[in-house]
Amino acid sequence: MKEINLKKLIITVFIISWIGVLPGLLISHGVEIPGVLGGFEIFMTLGPILGAFFFIYKANGRQGLKSFFGRLFRFKAAISIILFALLFPILLSLVSSVIGMNISQNAWPEEFTVSNIILNGLIVSCVYLFINTEELVWRGIVFEKLLQSYSFIKSCLIIIPIWWLFHMPLFLFAGGHQAGYGLLEFTFIVIAQSFVLGWIYVKTNRSLFYIHAHHQLLNGFGQAFPIFPVFIGGNKYPIWTFCFILILTTIWIFWSMRNNNRGIS
Repeated sequence: MKEINLKKLIITVFIISWIGVLPGLLISHGVEIPGVLGGFEIFMTLGPILGAFFFIYKANGRQGLKSFFGRLFRFKAAISIILFALLFPILLSLVSSVIGMNISQNAWPEEFTVSNIILNGLIVSCVYLFINTEELVWRGIVFEKLLQSYSFIKSCLIIIPIWWLFHMPLFLFAGGHQAGYGLLEFTFIVIAQSFVLGWIYVKTNRSLFYIHAHHQLLNGFGQAFPIFPVFIGGNKYPIWTFCFILILTTIWIFWSMRNNNRGIS
């Protein structure tokens, strides 16, 4: 099996995805753009899979693609890990919103009913399952390659700045990130989720399904619950609580994995 050039892959994914961000970014700053450029926005979330497809096929052809995408259908794992991967995003969003709203002494927003939360969370998560492909690259290729040379912890530390930089154009919009949280909160989330997703990845025998589903459930229910400041009048207590719980989870993962010298085989 030929090796994929990681540097070229990362640069390619950045370029494709950033092209997808560009139309919305220009519009937010009052720049008029041709209507055809609006269609480029799809590249923002499909950039990773497009880059992966090209480099996997270039290195190992159809067999490489078959082997890679086959890991999307790798479901066998310990039941405790499966439950964590699929339920933790929902529970995290629930607990963070309840505690955050209580700490801030704000009333629970009327529009966030149980039925709306469930419906919106499932719909958004399902949409992201089809269009948000970043986990297939960051964990499925880059993190996998890092684990071949470094420990679990060092591999997580290396991927943090790469994943962080990938999202930076989203903070260049007029008014900042569209979800309403700042760079500090996002940095905590990236640090924490790099460990959480890495842990799920190795504990599920490098399944792409569980890390992909976990990420999109977090995206979906993070929007369905009153967590993002843009939906709750700028209130940041829920997102701060969200970050705090994630960091505590990361500390637990860090200490549980600290004795692994070269990742998990």
